[in-house]
Amino acid sequence: MSDRADQFGCDFRPHFKTHQSHEIGRWIRSAGVNGITVSSVSMGHYFSEDGWDDITIAFPFYRGMLPELIELEKQASLRLFLHQPGQVALLDKELSNPFKFYIEIDAGYGRSGIKHDDYNSIDEIIRASEAAKHCQFHGFYIHDGGTYSARNREEIRHSIEASLDALLKLKEAYPQAKISLGDTPSASISDDLSQLDELTPGNFVFYDWMQVQIGSCTYDDPALFAILPIAQQISPDKAIVHGGAVHLSKDTIIQNNVRTFGQAVMFGDKQTNPIEGSFLSALSQEHGTLSGFMPRQMKDYVVICPIHSCLTANLFTYFVTPSGKRIEKRIGS
Repeated sequence: MSDRADQFGCDFRPHFKTHQSHEIGRWIRSAGVNGITVSSVSMGHYFSEDGWDDITIAFPFYRGMLPELIELEKQASLRLFLHQPGQVALLDKELSNPFKFYIEIDAGYGRSGIKHDDYNSIDEIIRASEAAKHCQFHGFYIHDGGTYSARNREEIRHSIEASLDALLKLKEAYPQAKISLGDTPSASISDDLSQLDELTPGNFVFYDWMQVQIGSCTYDDPALFAILPIAQQISPDKAIVHGGAVHLSKDTIIQNNVRTFGQAVMFGDKQTNPIEGSFLSALSQEHGTLSGFMPRQMKDYVVICPIHSCLTANLFTYFVTPSGKRIEKRIGS
């Protein structure tokens, strides 16, 4: 992904909410990455403890962030998401060091941000920053979650057209602004993102079964799996496993007209193969229902490729490599 960012001429600022690990962050630092993206101020503190000093907090600012921000700005240069002129004045008063901010743009996904054509609101925020002492407008940011609803590469490419168009129109109106896009599907398969200034994906570090299904990656790319004990064999094609929503979340995809909470795989050193017709068909808090074909060697446990690796990784306290090495991670949201 770092090479792709270089190819496009983009600044690579990966999102660390997926792995939340000092050690994995160091692997990324070794690729020449200097600035990172996180989803909370507390996550920013966690990574500042490991020497990261250029941190974007990719979540809309709210007043409750202030106490932690005042501490974090002592350790790192900050980039924040602001969406009201009053927030500029508040932060300019409360923070002591210079900081930059993005205006998050909603190009149709509908989660957060200012509507892409609401130039009055955008103008008000930028004007407020021009009168501020510590605050500098940096640019526009879009996370196009619509790409996760695609079902193939062409749909991914088509899905981001609205986001790219919105960002380029904003760049034309505000030439000083940097434009940033932050989703793994488009970063993984787009032929050309050279019109962007920054690339900020996160899920790519592990990928997952959803990314396989929509075409962001191949079967061999996912790098995060949950090993779930088989607790009870109900029938030849159904078993109860110790793995529920507290281990995997309740994210799902529809595959072959069936709702799937996770895909069973045969995990090897060099290749990972899905077990056709073997999947998690239901989850409660601790229990999971494994349905479909079960190979003879699947007696004590099943290896599951999760639907959404970001959520699954967040629910565990550490990772273990195939060689047995334990990799610590941050605990908590």
